[in-house]
Amino acid sequence: MDHEQQVIRLHDFNQEIQSHPESAPSYATKDFLQILTDLMTYGLNQTDTGTDNYKEELNTLKSSIRAFTTVLPTIFKTVCQNEAESRLWEKAKSIIHILQTRLINHKNTGIRINAIKSLQVLVLLLSKSPQKDLSLSMIRPDHRILSGEETEGNQLFNTLVSLMDSDIESVVTATISCLVLIGKKRVQYLKPIISAFTSWQKIKKKVDSPVMLRNVDKILKLSFISLIRTESLSSYRAELIAAFGSIGGNTAMFQRHSREHRSEEIRRKRAAAASHDTDREKRPKHSEYIPIIPSSNSRNILEDYDIMQLPLSAVVSLCMTVLQTVPLEVINERINNLPTEGVTLAVTRPHFVRSTTPPYPPPPDQPETIHHPRMKNEREEEEKRKRMEEERRKVLKREEEDAMILMKSEVKEEKIKPVKDEPVKIEMDSDDEIEQNYRAAIQFKPVEEDVPMEEDKPKVELLASVEERATQALRMKPYALATPTPLVNDDKQQLLKMAIQRILAAESAFQTNTVVMENGIRKTDNINNSTKSVWMTLITKLVLKSINQYETPFDDESRITNKDQVDEIKEMLLEFIVANISTRVELAIEWLHEEYLSDIRLKRNISIEEEEEACSYFKWFHRLLEKCIPTLDAKDRTLTKLLVDAPALNDDTICYIKKNLEEVPERFVSCVSTLRSLVANRPTIRFSALQVLLDLCVHPNDKMRRTSIVAVKKWNPNQQDIHARVEEFSIQSLDELVKIQDPPKADHAENGDNMAVDNDNLENENTEEAKDNIIEKDVVRHAELYFVLCTKKPILLKELFSVYIQASETVQKYIRLHMINMIKSIGMRSPDLIKLIREFPPGGETLVIRILFILCESKPPTREIMSTLHTIAKERSIDLKNLSPILAGNSINPPMKK
Repeated sequence: MDHEQQVIRLHDFNQEIQSHPESAPSYATKDFLQILTDLMTYGLNQTDTGTDNYKEELNTLKSSIRAFTTVLPTIFKTVCQNEAESRLWEKAKSIIHILQTRLINHKNTGIRINAIKSLQVLVLLLSKSPQKDLSLSMIRPDHRILSGEETEGNQLFNTLVSLMDSDIESVVTATISCLVLIGKKRVQYLKPIISAFTSWQKIKKKVDSPVMLRNVDKILKLSFISLIRTESLSSYRAELIAAFGSIGGNTAMFQRHSREHRSEEIRRKRAAAASHDTDREKRPKHSEYIPIIPSSNSRNILEDYDIMQLPLSAVVSLCMTVLQTVPLEVINERINNLPTEGVTLAVTRPHFVRSTTPPYPPPPDQPETIHHPRMKNEREEEEKRKRMEEERRKVLKREEEDAMILMKSEVKEEKIKPVKDEPVKIEMDSDDEIEQNYRAAIQFKPVEEDVPMEEDKPKVELLASVEERATQALRMKPYALATPTPLVNDDKQQLLKMAIQRILAAESAFQTNTVVMENGIRKTDNINNSTKSVWMTLITKLVLKSINQYETPFDDESRITNKDQVDEIKEMLLEFIVANISTRVELAIEWLHEEYLSDIRLKRNISIEEEEEACSYFKWFHRLLEKCIPTLDAKDRTLTKLLVDAPALNDDTICYIKKNLEEVPERFVSCVSTLRSLVANRPTIRFSALQVLLDLCVHPNDKMRRTSIVAVKKWNPNQQDIHARVEEFSIQSLDELVKIQDPPKADHAENGDNMAVDNDNLENENTEEAKDNIIEKDVVRHAELYFVLCTKKPILLKELFSVYIQASETVQKYIRLHMINMIKSIGMRSPDLIKLIREFPPGGETLVIRILFILCESKPPTREIMSTLHTIAKERSIDLKNLSPILAGNSINPPMKK
């Protein structure tokens, strides 16, 4: 198993143990211990490089130590129960050795603290305990593997105590915490722990930080307080209090606490004893319960009971219990068994004697009136509900009376018995069925007209249930949504604008990206990138959706109106992007892509003549450039990103860049860089952008010209078409030197005043000097790009000879003057240059002599140069007097000897 697989296995362990701690015993195996050993060894062998990989290895090392600490009790228990698990204990011993020798002294504080915690668990396991916990007390005396491990536990304890001398505060505090826990569970180590705690102030170093000394002293006092208050260490209480006082603790707090504790304990025991005696005396004797079953002939005990005396809450509870427990069929059966004359209340019977027992009084803590506003509102609502219920009862009562009168009139007219109709089966709920059965049970018999219907006994009035009232209320007043009012286009447009504005305002949630350093490189945290991408897509789709809803207008007038509405929405998005183009350039690119795709879909359905009017990509793209370019800083590269990532460019785009670099000189370098990126990455406008750069290569301003030459002089080998275009332009620019003529010389009269002649001569000389300067600048302007290209490709010098022969004397002079750097860059070892010198055309003698002079001015000529010079001297009629040192094999200007 390689290192990556081991790390994955450790990660799986951490994930499973966090959610299911009971699964830890399943990892107490030799294979898992071997994985932990390999991970610890690998992490210890890594060197501190300060990179994220090293930090990741430290985290893996910490996780390995924690994993070993987690499975260690299970391993120990397994070895205790099975002496054949010797290999398992050997694996554990190897990790213990790494902990004791290397991890406990690691330079990383976190690793040391984890190792200290692991040592604490080992000390508790490899020691005997009076308690019934996992320790050496649970093994038999002659255990084959663990019988001698108590000595190892003592050594680990001594190692843990020695860490009190550390100079790191966190290591000392972690050690103290572990020792306190060991002292509570292992009494045999309590005295060495007390000695270590009390002696720490004596061995503390003067160079230690006062803050560290104060913090450790505070932790020691808190540790003693915890030990003193431990019940299992009550026999050592006096010794612990004395030690607490020796390090500056206030022992009086424990003396007062001790007295209060003893008195409280005595009071608690006496109260418990008295309560036990009282309970034993008052404990009732249990007898078997015998239910009372009345006979069938016995009188009903509830016959004369006044039910009006029952509290309302008891009646409600009784009714709810009956409704929840008694089946519906039983209730219907009981209703059908009711007498036809109805149910008579006991209070109306002649022999009934009303109870003199008053109703149940309210609770003593209940006030007569409640003035809380919420309760007041509830009371008002309850009273309102009761009034409505009373009104409804009256309405129902009137309806029943009308039905009774109608029934009596029908009986009087027909003088026959009513015929029972077939019951119509209608689906109804349980409450409706109960009411129907009740009304069917109480059937009124037809009587004669002269027999009055008198009711001597009041009847029980049946009230409608909550469900029935709700059903009737809904049937009486059906609920329906109001018909929505249709929105006009202006309202729709306003709602759409408000929606887009709210979505745009959500940009603040994506402006929290932080910049981090990784291997010396600045990188942006990409946590919100996916959410931001969704946000940008939502905006662009919503803007394009506003176009789709107005795609098919009915007439020209509506087409104009809809187009204005769409432009208004896009203008809003444009203003939002331009307000901070540097951070919103990705949104602009997303929008431009959507516009471009929309134009492509639109072109499929319209003619070529309508494309210019219908397609809007370049319109909004140029509007964006026109507004955002003036807001950019001098070194801002946002424009480059926007143009490189835009879906389509045209020549007008190049015009915007050219206009910006001409009007804003501070952005000249940035615009030149943008043009070069377009030449390299956008083939559709490659040569348009390149032509702008080439035109700048002959600019009168020296700084602008040289910056442009640097931008165009070097391209990738696979961009030969660009190389060819640059070379062609440089040769065309060089040919312009042929058109430059020498200024005419002024003729002076032979007779005249000498002073006037001298003044004219001086003025003419100044004029001629100014004209020479102009010619010199023109020569440099047209030849500089050519000279730079010749340094990379000397074969181009052939064109220089043809131009030189046809140029005027003044132009030739300045060519010879300004080609020094070019010839020195080429060098005398260039075979192309030597070939041109040997085969130069007639008329270029002065140019060849100047080339040889520049080459050998400070260096002796090579054999090829000397051979070429001898050949020229024999074959051509050239005056080589000035080149005699070269013929002798020396330089023109030999270096001065010290």
